Amino acid sequence: MSSRKRFWQSVSVGERDGLFSPELDGRPIRLPQGTVLAVASQSLAQAIAAEWEAIPKDASFTPEQLSMTRVAGTMIERIRPDLIEAREALLRLGLDDGLCYRKGPADSTVERVFAWLATQGIRPEVTDGLMPVTQSGDYVTGLERLLSRQGEAELAALGVLTQCFGSLLLSLALLYDAISLEEAVFVANADERQQLLVWGQDDELIRIMAIREKDAAETIQFLKLAQNT
Repeated sequence: MSSRKRFWQSVSVGERDGLFSPELDGRPIRLPQGTVLAVASQSLAQAIAAEWEAIPKDASFTPEQLSMTRVAGTMIERIRPDLIEAREALLRLGLDDGLCYRKGPADSTVERVFAWLATQGIRPEVTDGLMPVTQSGDYVTGLERLLSRQGEAELAALGVLTQCFGSLLLSLALLYDAISLEEAVFVANADERQQLLVWGQDDELIRIMAIREKDAAETIQFLKLAQNT
């Protein structure tokens, strides 16, 4: 991804019409489609401002260094205009959820995820084979109902976490505190851990696992700040 150099001298947070906007040299940050980056949570705006302030003077940077900014931008320009489509996109991922494909013995964390899902009326079909599973109508209805409760910040976080974990179900369980962040990452890293056991040291696999943990932690932090209004 192409880099840019820091061009601003100061970072602050402005307020207008009940929204908080990180500002560079007194000017609001504009997202790719031209929308001003402004959020309802002052805490989130301050965290976004801190990302920009942390970039050293005259240093090059990429969007990868601005995790809060990226998730907030997705929330504002992609999710806010059409929450229904955002929920439907997540539902499509949940119809072929990675958690429904078992490999090896049952994992206690996964079993707790399924137990929590059952309390939400969601009982997925699972398989230890390679063929896709077809979920029941009740599963679809339950997942639709759960997704309908999610606002723009939750949908933005779920989008990142689902891509990160390869599982909407695991992401939902994390959002609802049915499991911890550490437990979710442990489950998501299962394939990489198995490969390391079989093949030994692999720096690329270790890098992938570390990035997954970092992305998940930053996304959960984004959501906590966004909910602090």
